[in-house]
Amino acid sequence: MSGIAWCIPQTVFSEDSADSASDSSAAEAKSQTETVASPSSSPAPDNAPPTSEGPTQPPPEKTYFFEGTESPLLNFTFKYLDTMHDWLSHKVDDFGEQADDFFGTDDSFDRTKGSRLDIMTPVRFHSDGSIDTQVKFRTKIALPRTNRRWHLIVSSAEDNIKELSSGGAAGTAGTGNNSPLNNASSATSPQQDDGTNVGLRYALDIAGFTATFVDVGLNFRNIIEPDPYARIKLHYKWQLSPKWYSRMYQDLYWESYKGVGLNSRQVFDRQINNQFLFRSQTEADWKDKDQNYSLSQNFIFVDQVNVHRGLAYYLGWNWNWTPDAPGFNLSSYSVGVNWRERIYKDWMFFEIDPEISFYDDTNFNKADASIRFMLEAQFYDHK
Repeated sequence: MSGIAWCIPQTVFSEDSADSASDSSAAEAKSQTETVASPSSSPAPDNAPPTSEGPTQPPPEKTYFFEGTESPLLNFTFKYLDTMHDWLSHKVDDFGEQADDFFGTDDSFDRTKGSRLDIMTPVRFHSDGSIDTQVKFRTKIALPRTNRRWHLIVSSAEDNIKELSSGGAAGTAGTGNNSPLNNASSATSPQQDDGTNVGLRYALDIAGFTATFVDVGLNFRNIIEPDPYARIKLHYKWQLSPKWYSRMYQDLYWESYKGVGLNSRQVFDRQINNQFLFRSQTEADWKDKDQNYSLSQNFIFVDQVNVHRGLAYYLGWNWNWTPDAPGFNLSSYSVGVNWRERIYKDWMFFEIDPEISFYDDTNFNKADASIRFMLEAQFYDHK
């Protein structure tokens, strides 16, 4: 063995003594071998240099943009917002059972069985100097002892009840204060009226990928003339192939202000890999009272850059049909990109959405360049 010297005295052994010496030498050699082969048996000194065995582990990926910030002002602000978020989340959920840990578009808002409050502040600046801005909110409160089937719905009122459930076929994804994927959460238009929508929702059936809701309530555009409404919403999803999914949404509604209407939306999703998604979204809306038809087609390419950042590139067209102008006539088209950032934990987001649009009232000769900023907070119990 290397590093071990044996000294055997030159003497004469008897047969018995030779056997004894041989056994003793073997035991001693075994002991020495175990000592050499087990370096952990003798601890390394405290000042021993660190070993370089194994690859260096990269730092963990951030789960939100401001994670690990050392700014005292930001940490103080976020700590205060955390306190407010926890208080509001528990206050909202006190009216019902624990809210589902689910967030996203208006469709995910519908699928949430528990209580939830979303607050949004979209602002869009146009190249002609005009500004579209509004503070918007929506909340659903699961009523107690109803197994989360009855909800009280309160939200900022849109131009008509159809726009409370979808982005509306009259606007491309991104037009006005819209967000390309979050169609109802930012479905505003310059012509919308201020007010509040209050109603009750009953979940008829939520099983697998199918959901059915019945809504009744009042749309308060003004206190003097509240606008009653009723609605039934049908959602259905099915898998066409390992990579293709189809979603269908039907929204039959009535309101005294606009009459009977039907909004239909068909979505096809193609998952390219764990980062990229392609979406085709077709939407149509019909109003019986005005005999108006609207149709929109949007193509969206989603890039999930990391866990706290996503990009959505979109291209969309709108067509309208009216009794004065029969046939579907192109009214606008838009192209843009939506940058959505999770800036704090899993409940605060910020969006930047530059867009270029063309409209029929300028014969599609003048581009309307604009950019939208939106801060969004979602309050619900993340359990």
